[in-house]
Order: sequence, then structure tokens, then C-alpha cells
Amino acid sequence: MRSKAVLAVAGVILASCSSEPVTLQSRFDPTEVAWFVGRGTNTIEGSAIVRSYSGTVKTCAALPVMLFPVSAYARERMMHLYGSGEEGYNLLAGGRPADFTNDDPRYQAAVKTTRCDARGRFAFSELPDGDYYLVATVTWRERAQGMDEGGMLMRRVHVSTGETKDVLLAH
Repeated sequence: MRSKAVLAVAGVILASCSSEPVTLQSRFDPTEVAWFVGRGTNTIEGSAIVRSYSGTVKTCAALPVMLFPVSAYARERMMHLYGSGEEGYNLLAGGRPADFTNDDPRYQAAVKTTRCDARGRFAFSELPDGDYYLVATVTWRERAQGMDEGGMLMRRVHVSTGETKDVLLAH
């Protein structure tokens, strides 16, 4: 239930910059990501930061971080949202559209979520070997303009054989 709420927040953030709906060509295949539900010995930890227009550094403190298994469907979504299957940044305002006409709810269910702590750190533990898309939210409200700023950061991450990977998502 919590992951659905986090995804809804992320969807609203990205949908706010939507222009035209997009029809995905790939179909979600649950067998392609079945390994994702297993337990492993890997950890992905890190932080997410964005430098504001005024030059201050903003973190992901108390905001959602999501971990998706890499699949053909996820790759197409990331390419559309971030312009890359490796890493990217999607602005809250003026970013790439997130309105997918044929989004499969099983994809939204295949996600692990957490929140950054007060220092802007996050961790996913007991992960199976594999490739993941790490997506973090870094948003804030600029009082002078009265508008929300920031966006979503994404990076593809691979872990295997009991690895702990420390990732900095930055823009």
C-alpha cells in the first residue's frame, strides 16, 4: 500500500509536466522480473542531491526513493522519462511527460520503496543479484516564487555477489 502511495506522488510530480500521452511499445512481462522478489546479499545505498537555481544544495530528505528491476518495459519508460537508460534527471516543471496511456499496474507493483533520512541518505538491503533502476525525488518549495522546484533523478545500478554499492544521484 505504501509503495502505491509513493508511486502516486511520483506520478503526480512527473505528470505535472506532461504534454501529450505516450503509448509504450513494450509490454510488461512479469517473468522477466520474477527474480526481483527474491532475497539476496546485496545493498544499494546512497544519497540524492540537486543544486537549486540560487546555488543551494537540496537533498532527498524525507522524500521517496524507488527501486525497479531492469526490464524491456522499464527501459522504455526510463528512455522516455529521462532520455537515457543509464542515468538522467527529469525536471518537476518542464520535464518529460509521464502520461503513459497503456501503463501496466503490475509494473507499478514491482517496485521497492524507501524514504531518505534527515541527512538525505537511503538504503535498500537484501537485494538479489541484478540490474536496477534507482529513482529518487528531490523537490522543494521556493518561497520567493511560491513554486515547487526540483525533480526526479534516475540511475541504472548493477549489484552482485554480496556487494554494497554507494550511489550519489546528483544534478
